[in-house]
Amino acid sequence: MSVVRKFRPPNRLKAMIKVRGGLLAKDAVAAAETGVETLRDPCLAALDEALVEIERRFLPEVAGREAETFEALYDLVSKILDVAGFAADASVDQAAISLCALVDNCAEAEAWRWEAVDVHINALRLLRNHGATLPEDHRQAMIDGLHTISGLKAEIG
Repeated sequence: MSVVRKFRPPNRLKAMIKVRGGLLAKDAVAAAETGVETLRDPCLAALDEALVEIERRFLPEVAGREAETFEALYDLVSKILDVAGFAADASVDQAAISLCALVDNCAEAEAWRWEAVDVHINALRLLRNHGATLPEDHRQAMIDGLHTISGLKAEIG
């Protein structure tokens, strides 16, 4: 009869877990939140800059806006989406998603729908400035309306 020998190499992770020290989970989360918070002001500034650029190039009173490309507006709205998490309580992110969908539809049709673009730009500005203070049901009604205009509601629903 043969003897079976079992060999278990030391588990380094198991040993590290038993050693005292390091951060508690709650302290690590607090530190991460503090780190993220340092990004708030620069991100909101980038959001505002993109919105100003959209208004400068795409509002109805801008001469020559018809010559602008779909990609130019899409890129500017994408910049808003990149940082909109800091304004999520105002639903800016949802309005930007709807405008991206609208621009996609315009690009596919190779024709601008200027009234719809104008409504989205006005909604973005309103939500950025006052969205966090609006009642949730009012913000949601705005977003639902934008989704209907952009055709996003049909894609989702």
